Amino acid sequence: MKKFYSCVDTLIPSPLEEQHIIIKNKAKKAKGGITAYGSEEFRTVKTQLWIREKLKNTPGIDGVIFFTCYQFMYNDKFNYKLFKEITNNLKLELHFARENLSFVREKFNKDSLNSLKYIIAHSQIINRENIEKLF
Repeated sequence: MKKFYSCVDTLIPSPLEEQHIIIKNKAKKAKGGITAYGSEEFRTVKTQLWIREKLKNTPGIDGVIFFTCYQFMYNDKFNYKLFKEITNNLKLELHFARENLSFVREKFNKDSLNSLKYIIAHSQIINRENIEKLF
């Protein structure tokens, strides 16, 4: 059975208990279970430094499950650098529970890459809309 790190989103109005249930169900679909829990420190959500360190220093995990892909967008654009670090450098599976998306390095295919492109494009549109609201 695979071992996953669970990362809830403390900035959205969704009860943590509900997030844990959804993440647990995603882990089950990925043939695993949750062995470690955490959430990004609210002062570092834009850089995701806290979760990056936790993943580097948590031995024996196969992947990480974030509650939502929006956790990668709190710095006005998708944090592709962290995405690559998790999947390429740490060689961990990366899952987004709410969107039911999975990125497994050995199984990257056209569908998973299209999903990633969609998420990145979506983050750019949201950022542009937020900028336009300022003017």
